[in-house]
Amino acid sequence: MRSRSPALALASAAFTSSLSASAADYDVTSDTAAQFYDVRSPTGEVVYARRRVTTTLGVGAYNLVRQVDKRRLGADLSFVARVRYDADYGNGGFTDPGDYGQFVPGLSRGPVDIMYAYLEGRRLLRGWLGFRAGRQYVVDPLGWWSFDGALVKVTSPYHVAFEGYGGFEVRGGLPLSTGRFERDGIWRGDRSGYDPTLYPSFQPTSIAPAMGTSVETAGWSWLNAKLSYRRVYNTGSSNLSQFQSGLLTPAIYDGMRISQERIGGSVNFNLSNWGGVKSGMVYDFYGSNVTQVFASADVYATKRVTLSADYDYYQPSFDADSIWNFFGAEPMNYLALRGSVEATEKLSVSASGYGRVFSIQTQPTRSNSSPGLTDFYNPSVYPTNGTPFDAGGTASLRYRAGTLTLGAKGAGNFGDSGQRVGGDVYAEKLISQRYVLSGRGSLWAWDDKLRTNRDSVSGGYMAGIGYLLGERSKANLEFDHYMNSLVGHRFRLVFSLNVAVTP
Repeated sequence: MRSRSPALALASAAFTSSLSASAADYDVTSDTAAQFYDVRSPTGEVVYARRRVTTTLGVGAYNLVRQVDKRRLGADLSFVARVRYDADYGNGGFTDPGDYGQFVPGLSRGPVDIMYAYLEGRRLLRGWLGFRAGRQYVVDPLGWWSFDGALVKVTSPYHVAFEGYGGFEVRGGLPLSTGRFERDGIWRGDRSGYDPTLYPSFQPTSIAPAMGTSVETAGWSWLNAKLSYRRVYNTGSSNLSQFQSGLLTPAIYDGMRISQERIGGSVNFNLSNWGGVKSGMVYDFYGSNVTQVFASADVYATKRVTLSADYDYYQPSFDADSIWNFFGAEPMNYLALRGSVEATEKLSVSASGYGRVFSIQTQPTRSNSSPGLTDFYNPSVYPTNGTPFDAGGTASLRYRAGTLTLGAKGAGNFGDSGQRVGGDVYAEKLISQRYVLSGRGSLWAWDDKLRTNRDSVSGGYMAGIGYLLGERSKANLEFDHYMNSLVGHRFRLVFSLNVAVTP
């Protein structure tokens, strides 16, 4: 919880259960968390009341098709699903269209979404065929993505696998859906019941047909290479004007059009005794530019020492309907060096350092109306951002001796716009195999060069006690107290209950 005023929180009830049978294997899991706290102004007024309950329910059934003989090559059929209920019963004005001071379009007080629900077949047709049908996640060089549809994968014995899928992108505003994995840049949702003249920038959600394919290596433990392509369409209408002019009919996009079209690839070499190397890139066809390049290397210098280096280039990109495609974005170049040492059986140490540079494309332009003119550069039209730079580092250590754990973490960030430096120390002790005592101390300081009156030092502590109810069950109570010159004192009380039942 983060707040700028004293707050009280109560987080509780995490429940997990698991059931299994000797025929088709199955399990049922559930996790629940409840949080209750108030964010208050310096005068004591409740600015935001949080009454949040989040629950997930998952089911899985495995080995629905049993292996009959060796020719089946371990063919398997399974079904898995997980549903999430994420509600906030505080501040009813946020969902009341008549409350112009607090209303947030698209916010639901009790949304239910299906995280995933699909039927999966593996190693069918002598190991050649696999499939998924339903709502599912895709994780590839293009990133995390979710869609409703079907995916088919063909794995050959020649170390090559082909994959193709099609369906509809999961988008917020549709029934039992969330916009967590759709492209940035468009504010979409369910506009049912809205006055069309209100919040025109809040776009109505429509179905988004999607398709994709990939090819990758298979069967090698030392090499994995994958090339992925994805294309998603927008349908329905999209308002081009953020505000109603009252004089002209707003212009809109309509019909089927591109939302995203990207291709990406990655290569991962893994030599278990020496280290590994990973690299990849993503190209955006709509923006006609490379939006991501990444590379990392790990070297196992000894059995106890690992050295690593990372490089990332990231260029923000957006849904093709978004106005943000018109503006210049600041690509980021990131370089980091990392190291970890298992000094002894009880003591481990790690450290890292990094640097980031932000740039913006500033280049000459050519007049389309007068192609004979030479290129020219106008700093007022294409200003430079000065390539701001920032750097920092982290360090941590952990010591374990029996049932005692001690640790410390520190970090520093330094740049043109300010700096932040500080650290935490923590301890945890198990007593009589039942009671858990924990504590943490924290001290941070920051310097905001853009708002010099907000420089401050913040300190605080946490004290906690827990009780082990069983091998995988625990009840825990924590008290937090943090303070600084900007918000004064902040308090939080957290109760959590974790239960796992396995017959």
